[in-house]
Amino acid sequence: MNRTQAKGFIELLRISIMFAGVFFYFTQGLSFYFLIAVLIAPNILAQILIAILPKNKKTKRKTTSKKAIKKKPSATKNKVPTTRLLPDKQILKMPLEKMSGHEFERLCFLYYKAKGYKPKETGKGADGGVDLLIYQRQHKTYEAVQIKHYLNSGNQITVKEIRELNSAKLNHDCVIARFITTTTYTKDAMLQADKYKIETHGIEWVRSKVDTWRKEQAKKIS
Repeated sequence: MNRTQAKGFIELLRISIMFAGVFFYFTQGLSFYFLIAVLIAPNILAQILIAILPKNKKTKRKTTSKKAIKKKPSATKNKVPTTRLLPDKQILKMPLEKMSGHEFERLCFLYYKAKGYKPKETGKGADGGVDLLIYQRQHKTYEAVQIKHYLNSGNQITVKEIRELNSAKLNHDCVIARFITTTTYTKDAMLQADKYKIETHGIEWVRSKVDTWRKEQAKKIS
């Protein structure tokens, strides 16, 4: 019998004694003090018996602790600082995946320079939504260029970025503009770009044009 069962038995015994005492009190015409004793004594006795009961042994729960799964030290992803800017020769030898945002902008500058567009950098942190200005011989004017390096980020260019470029081009006295990114555009962004007559270049264009040119230059300087 464990402690819980014993307490139940003592409680039953207490109640039985009290009922028996009350029964005798009324049937035998016993003294009023007997009734008081019958109501108090069983309670005291029960408390004493419960107090001397052996305590249940605490059964230790076997915690099936899962073995700490040692995470294999995964190859730490090289998080490229957005503002890093290495020398041109290093940028030309570097795959797009390893470039920072500023380095990709510099690569586009070098690409357009090689193609004769007379590019101008607007200055980091003060571009107002425009990263390059390239000279369009056909229109005899400069074109505002916004560049976003979102390769493998899952981000797309949205209407917001297109509208920002459309407003920013006016700050540089440009009538025409183009957007270059290493990701893709949302459907609405493409429609907005078409409305504002902004030329859009996504990752496929970057791979076939800018990156192909980069690889050619890398071979020449290696």
